[in-house]
Amino acid sequence: MQSPRKPSPDTPNSRRTPTPKGPRKSKGPRESKGPKSAESAESAESAESAEKSPGSPGRPDRTVIVLGAVALVLLILIIVFFRRGGPPGGGEAAEPVIERIPVENGDDTPEEPVIELGRPAPPEAPPEPETPEKKAPPPGAEAEQTTARLFFIRVSDEGKIGHKSVLRRVPVSSSPLTVAVNALIEGPRAGELTNDMMSLIPEGSQLLGARVEGGIAFLDFNEEFRFNALGIEGYRAQAEQLVYTVTEFPTVNKVQFLVEGQRIDYLGGEGFWVGAPLGRDDF
Repeated sequence: MQSPRKPSPDTPNSRRTPTPKGPRKSKGPRESKGPKSAESAESAESAESAEKSPGSPGRPDRTVIVLGAVALVLLILIIVFFRRGGPPGGGEAAEPVIERIPVENGDDTPEEPVIELGRPAPPEAPPEPETPEKKAPPPGAEAEQTTARLFFIRVSDEGKIGHKSVLRRVPVSSSPLTVAVNALIEGPRAGELTNDMMSLIPEGSQLLGARVEGGIAFLDFNEEFRFNALGIEGYRAQAEQLVYTVTEFPTVNKVQFLVEGQRIDYLGGEGFWVGAPLGRDDF
C-alpha cells in the first residue's frame, strides 16, 4: 500500500480541518518531568515511611512504654528506701522522732533563750598574798617585852652625885631608842626608889623626836627640858642620865640635844654647855 501523501505546506489546501472524534479517555496522571514533580514524589515517599515507622506519634512504641514504667518503679523504690533510712533488718537504727511540747503561752513554737552580749568582764585581779595578822594578846596577858638598861642618879652619904643603872622590862617596839628615853623620863619605879635612886630630868619634860645619824642620836625636847631647879648640878645630871642611857645602843656614840627642833648652847641661862654632841667621856 502506498502511504498517503502529506500535503505540502506551500499549497493552500494543505491544511485540513480536524474532525472531532469525541472525548478522549484519561490514562491517569502523567508523570511530570519537571522539578515540581520530583518534590511531590519525595514528600509522598516520606509520608509513606512515616506511616510505616514504629516511633510515629500516632503509634507509641511498646519498648518506650516499658522502659518508662521500669524507671518510675525504680524511682519510687529509691524514695521509699531513703525515707526508711536503709534496708529493713539492717544494723542501723532509725533516727529518733523529736516531738515538740506545746508551750503554755499559746504559741506552738517554743521560745528560744535570749543571750545578751554585753561588755566583756574585766580581768580579775590576782589575789593579794595573805599576811599573817598579829593576834592581840588576850586580856590580862602581857605583850612581848625586852630589856632596856636605864641610868638614874644616886646620892652617896657624903653627898656626892653619881649614876647607877637598872634593867627594866619594856615593850618590844620598832623604835627602841624612843621607848628607852620615855622609860627614863618616867622615872624610877617603887622597887628602884628603895635603892636611893632618883631622876633629875625636869618634871614635864617630853621627847618630841629622836633619830640617829652617823653614830649621833639627835634628841628633841620641849621647853621644860631647859630648866632645872637644882641649878648647874641638876643640868649636868640630867644630861648624864640621857647620854649614858642612849649610848647603850651599839649604833650611838654621842648625843646632840635639841629644844623645839633648835640646837642650843646651854641648859639654863649659863648652865651646862650642850652646843655640840656629848659622849660618856664628857662627864
